[in-house]
Amino acid sequence: MRKYQAGDLIQKRCRQCFHDEAKILKVDRKDFHDKKAAYLWCQCPECGMNDGELIPEEYQHESDVLQEK
Repeated sequence: MRKYQAGDLIQKRCRQCFHDEAKILKVDRKDFHDKKAAYLWCQCPECGMNDGELIPEEYQHESDVLQEK
């Protein structure tokens, strides 16, 4: 799974000007009971519209980690 960082450009269509790229301003990692996700705070470099996107991340359960060792 790709690690997203602030400053990266991603392919995301702007809802205002329909530009194909967005710049990541901030990444918030969220840990749920059985899943992990990242919330990407994005901004269109053309018109400046702010947007967000929730991206699922791979999750490795603690019991899976113990079995691999």
